Amino acid sequence: MRILIAEDEMLERKAMRKFIYHNFPDVDIIGEAVNGRTAIEIALELTPDLILMDIKMPGVNGIEAIEQIHHKQPSIKFILISAYDSFDFAKQAMQLGVKEYILKPSKKEETIRAILRVKEELEKEREAIENQQRSEQIAQELLISKLMQFETGEEVHNLQQTLFPSMNAGFFLVVLPHDNAKAAILREKLNKLNSFRWIANDDEHHYILLFISEKKVTKADILKLARELHIALGDKAYIGAGKSYHNLADLPHSYLEAVKAATHLSTLQQKNYGFKEEKKQHATKKIEQLLTEVEMGNEKTSLYLLQDLMDDYSSNINEELVNLYYKLRQTLEQKGISVPEMTYKQLTSDKHWTEFIKLCCLNVKQHYQSQDKMERTKKYIHDHFDQPINLEELAQLNDLSTTYFSNLFKESTGYTLIDYITNVRLNKAKQLLQKNKYSLKEISYMIGYNDPNYFSRVFKKYYGVSPKQYQQAIIKM
Repeated sequence: MRILIAEDEMLERKAMRKFIYHNFPDVDIIGEAVNGRTAIEIALELTPDLILMDIKMPGVNGIEAIEQIHHKQPSIKFILISAYDSFDFAKQAMQLGVKEYILKPSKKEETIRAILRVKEELEKEREAIENQQRSEQIAQELLISKLMQFETGEEVHNLQQTLFPSMNAGFFLVVLPHDNAKAAILREKLNKLNSFRWIANDDEHHYILLFISEKKVTKADILKLARELHIALGDKAYIGAGKSYHNLADLPHSYLEAVKAATHLSTLQQKNYGFKEEKKQHATKKIEQLLTEVEMGNEKTSLYLLQDLMDDYSSNINEELVNLYYKLRQTLEQKGISVPEMTYKQLTSDKHWTEFIKLCCLNVKQHYQSQDKMERTKKYIHDHFDQPINLEELAQLNDLSTTYFSNLFKESTGYTLIDYITNVRLNKAKQLLQKNKYSLKEISYMIGYNDPNYFSRVFKKYYGVSPKQYQQAIIKM
């Protein structure tokens, strides 16, 4: 219990302090006031549980101070202290809710009993508040749980009327992923909200929030709140928003919308908060996203987007799928990526479409893996052209058969392996010849030919002149 002593006599204050600490060692005396004005200021700033108030003080007297404090902090209790018995003072004090009145000099037992009665009253009030809060929390948890299960019957209606009798609008937000540290940050942020009342629920995957407002709520209001929560939680959190509804029976739809939006956002990872877009507005965008994911070989995201598209257009899917099929073929063919040998007429079920998308993603991965292998091969040739290089060595380097590697290299570069190696060596030979620092024999060895005569024959075959003739022509220029 926190006590403020308001007494203008210093000796009285000290005696009272000593008496209280001796008989009530567990209380906390938070301050002393020498007049009514100071008592008001301390009470409004520190909110004590109990004020021992002397009636006769300079300036604002005890009764006037009690009146002002009670008006702004009605929960504070008072024990009125007076040097003389006055029915008028007692009557005024009772009208302000003061139940304890002590005459100076008071008996020790009388003062102890008065403080104990106030302490007991405070404890009962706190217990009642705690019980009410527990009951309210249970009711809140029950309300959000039933709404999440699409229950909107009489029990739910009664819960809403008890908890939020002035409800005008409500909506859900769903936060992914569930994280205990983020949950603490979220609650701290939500506790500072003034515009909405809220209820929280969670499971191992989501953090679910129901917001209730006494005013109309716009999409802009919801996005503003989602943005504020995103800033508090950071970029690894995704916040899906459901639309605002006036009727209680519609709130489960907001929950479902928020779950879908959160899942959508966390899968695509393109933005961190928002609504799931309207079907008609984002069909084209969704197909473009699917094409992009297939182009990158991202099978998991591609299949999610495909299912999302089918769910949204279950009643009118054919037009969208035709569009998707031919755009996908065109996109892959333009990039030189093979398209699975499945015609549109063969794609008659979700299973067929899933298989088609999987094969497209696999072909994309293989295409880029092959490109990576060929880039690695070309780099190896440029780094080792002065050494013997053969087909078996390069095929083994890429973990491919010699036949498959040879065909893949020709398809990727437009050259056979021998022609490519020869081209690299001869380009290097031209650079060395232009420097006029080395003999033809030295140059032959430097580019990987052990036979200078063979080098000369190959050079003349490619450029129409011998290495010597090429060098002389350069010198004359």
